Amino acid sequence: MRKALLALLPVLALATVSVAGCGDASSSTGIQRSRGATKAIPDPGEPQDHDPNTPDEPADAPNPNANTPPPAPATPGTVAGELGVTLSTATPATDLGTSLDLTVTVEPKAGFKGDAALSVTGLPTGATATFVPEKVTLNTTPVTSKLTIKVLASAAPSATGAASALVVKAASTGTTPVEATANANFKINPKITMTIPVNVDAMRAAVGTRYVDGWFGPMFGSAPQPLQTQAGNPITVVVKNADSVAHIVHGNAGFVHGDTNNPVPAGGTDPKNRTLAAGVNTSGYLHEGQNGTSESFRISVNTAQ
Repeated sequence: MRKALLALLPVLALATVSVAGCGDASSSTGIQRSRGATKAIPDPGEPQDHDPNTPDEPADAPNPNANTPPPAPATPGTVAGELGVTLSTATPATDLGTSLDLTVTVEPKAGFKGDAALSVTGLPTGATATFVPEKVTLNTTPVTSKLTIKVLASAAPSATGAASALVVKAASTGTTPVEATANANFKINPKITMTIPVNVDAMRAAVGTRYVDGWFGPMFGSAPQPLQTQAGNPITVVVKNADSVAHIVHGNAGFVHGDTNNPVPAGGTDPKNRTLAAGVNTSGYLHEGQNGTSESFRISVNTAQ
């Protein structure tokens, strides 16, 4: 019997957690923690022997870049003799998979009357912009347009201290065109929100693990499209609960074991800070009942090129 146990020690020493999503793993090393689990990675639908007396893992270290505004542009832009253009903010920022609205104000000068077309340059890859309206008609008073910038969840966030230099231009369409510009530094925050779906307990009743897009498709679902970020710029994942019941998120890598004393409240936000570094592949589910049959998610993070 002693010989058999000694033979198993090298095998047990190599056991690590990979992408199957057990929260009984270290967020920094991926190595199995001592929580009374029968194995490092449970099979789908398999219950776990979690020791409720074992302290939960601490939250991940925050990435300050997830909430830091971009630096202000060096100059506000240029003013033409007949036109001026300003933005509601010169330091816009938004999270992955979201959009933001800016107010563009075009002011006629020196009695200018006529139309002015609006455009923007400098958007990073994965961001698009629309103006409503794209053309404004000027008479004697300033007019406004709404600039909406939409960012794909798969876009690379801005590196620490970096931003994309945007130039918003208003160009008259008369016989003697004039142009005015407004500068802005635009930042994509290394942050994304995933949501525990409504009626998740009903989904849990389905047979087998359900990797679905309900958490925020297509980034966390059955065939997740990878997120991407730079080394040293981990993505902060905010977990919101759209369900009417509190839940505990359970996973590996950035999804350390959820706090049994502080679950994600109904209609609220996960109290734990969770970050995913470049190169991470992880998955998870809700730590309640038959864990593997709960509504599950997968996440992959590539290194931004």
